[in-house]
Order: sequence, then structure tokens, then C-alpha cells
Amino acid sequence: MKKITILLILFSVNCFSQIAIEKPNNETEIDQPLVAEFNEKIDLHEYKTAEQFLGLVGKELFFLPENSKYDFYSDQYESISYLPKTKFKLGKARYRPNQLVNLKKWDKELIDFLKLKENYFVVDSVNFYNGAFSFREKINGREFNERQEKYQSSISLSGNVEIYTHHKTSNEIIIFNISNKSSSEKLISVPYFNYLTDKYLDKKIILKKRGYKHYTENYEIENYNRKHLDSSQIFQITKITIKEPNTEYHSHYTPVFSLKKLDNTIEELEFYRIKDNLIFWNDFVAGADLREKRETIRKDSLEKEKIADAKLRQEQRELRQIDNEKKRIVRLNKFVKKYGKEYGEIVTNYKVRIGMTKEMCEDSWGKPESINRTTNAYGTSEQWVYDGGSYLYFDNVKLTSIQN
Repeated sequence: MKKITILLILFSVNCFSQIAIEKPNNETEIDQPLVAEFNEKIDLHEYKTAEQFLGLVGKELFFLPENSKYDFYSDQYESISYLPKTKFKLGKARYRPNQLVNLKKWDKELIDFLKLKENYFVVDSVNFYNGAFSFREKINGREFNERQEKYQSSISLSGNVEIYTHHKTSNEIIIFNISNKSSSEKLISVPYFNYLTDKYLDKKIILKKRGYKHYTENYEIENYNRKHLDSSQIFQITKITIKEPNTEYHSHYTPVFSLKKLDNTIEELEFYRIKDNLIFWNDFVAGADLREKRETIRKDSLEKEKIADAKLRQEQRELRQIDNEKKRIVRLNKFVKKYGKEYGEIVTNYKVRIGMTKEMCEDSWGKPESINRTTNAYGTSEQWVYDGGSYLYFDNVKLTSIQN
């Protein structure tokens, strides 16, 4: 009977006491799509994250012409690919549907056919890769961001970004490969240019003065490294255009501000250093007003502190005077009682007089630093020496001479 009971208990435990283990679902977080973040306030060459590139989908890009004065070898087409939709022949070249064609600057017939220069392209999709050319592997946006955190630099990305677009007019599929600053400077997003226009056109500005390290930032574009724009001058932005800069340092056309001095002159200057080195005049005036208010508040605060400090010092002086007066009265009562009113007041005021006893002098001036005694037939005389060159002379206990 006991054996049966034990078997039943064991059977019950096995049937109803199983432990359920719930593991975290890591795949859920990884599979969640990234949220696109489009920021019209930054240019394409400033993009760093997958979210920023994904935010381009549906937006328009403008293909900038190459600067003819650019002093370094470059092929503005080497990072651009073409994906034909249909089979066609162009000169001696034949193209098949979905045949990826990597463009080069000498592909003149194809480049002219595609009409890339100074045209608009609508972004359809964005892909990410962990490298460039034939060694690359496709990665997701999160992996791209992880590589960016580890390997990115100020001039290049940690991988490669393929921006699939279609020509706004011909509808041809064009792929822009972005891996560094030079490959992105050939494009400008239309929303970014519109943002520049909305923010700066017709606005009054002054230029920041930021020190010798930024000595090239405020130079007029037509006189690069020769004519420096005055940081104390007020300018008005009269026009914002895409223009070829008169310098070998920019690889492509760039947004240019036309500036007009507000000093009744008709001269217009062109200025292309547009980031972080100008201040809106209204903001400057508002800032000056704010600085003046802050300075007034600061001065008022200092004045109040000065008055409060003077009041505190006066109160402390008065307290010391009260305390000293109490001590003087105690001292006066003590010595008037001991020596009478006349000598008691003298001792209280730390003074001595001929005829005073040694005890009176000691109560008044304190004990001497040293005592010189002389004894003769007439009695004993003493010289009391005090700090600072003061002397008291006693004959037979009475003060007879004072040297001070």
C-alpha cells in the first residue's frame, strides 16, 4: 500500500511541476526597421548615420557641375552607376536590361545621353555596404551605424552607401555611390538649398571674427586669399545661387551668397563660406540688448553686494565698539576701586604718570621685557625696558622718569 502511494506522488510531480524558461527575443529588436530622419538643415556630405541617408527617400537631389579650376585629378562620374531598363545601342556600345554600368568620364556618349549635369534625381531607395568595389558586402542600417561609430573619419564613411534614384525627366535609373566627402559634394539636396534660401535670403548679417586659425573663412569668393570681408560691416544677402567658385579648393559648384554692404555703396560681394561664421543682425542686436541687460543686472548685483558688505562691516564695527566699551567699563571699575578715580582712569587708558607705583605701571603697560636694577647708598633704582624703545625709571618703587 505504501509503494503505491509513493508512485502516485512522484507521478504527480512529473506531470504538474515542469519549469517554463522564457528567453529574451533578441531578433525582435534587430528586425525592427530604422526610422528615417531627414534633416533639411545639413548638406549631404555631413550625413553620418543610416537614418539620415534613409531620410532621403522621396527627396530630390541636384547634380552639381564640376569646378573647372579644381587643382586635383578627379572623375566626378567614377562613383555613379547606370541601370538600363531596356535593351538599346548607343554608338558601338550595347546595353542590356539590368546591366550595371559603372560610369567613367570618358564615356562621353552615354553621359550625354543620360543628361546628368544640372538635373534633378528623385531618391527611390538606399542600400548600405561594408566596403567599396568588389570586396564589399551588403549590410543593414544598424550594422552600418556600428561601423560608423568605430571607423568613421571627418572626410569618409566607414562603408559605402548606394543611393538609387531616377532621373526626374527621363526616368532612367541612376545610382550614386557615397563613401567620402568628395563623392557626396557633387550632389546637393533640393530641400537643403531651399532651407538656405528661406533662412538667409534678404537677411542682414555680420560675420564672426574667430581668430587666426580661421583666417580663410571670410574671404570674398572672387578674391580668395586676397580680400578679407570686414567682420564689423553689416551685409545684406541679396541672392543665393549655385555657382562655380573662383578657387581651386572646391571640387564642384557650391552655394554662393551675394552680399551687399549697407553703407550706400552699390558694390556686391560673393561669399561661399556659409556655415557657422555669420550672425543675423537682428540676433546680434537682440544679443547686445541681452548682454546690456545682463551687465546691468550684474552691476546692480555687485552694488547690492557692496552695500550689504559695507553694512555688515559697520555692524561688526559697532559690535566691537560695544564689546570694547563693556571691557573698558569693567577695567575702569576694577582700577578705580583699586587705585581711586584719578589713577584708576589713567591705568584704564593704558597711560603712565610720574609718581605712579610699579604695580600701577604694570597694570597699565603690562610686564616689561627686561628689568635693569641699580643699588647704591640712596636705595634701589630700576629701568623697565619695553618693546619699541620705551623705558620707565623707578627710584624706591616710585616712577621718576619716562622715556618713550
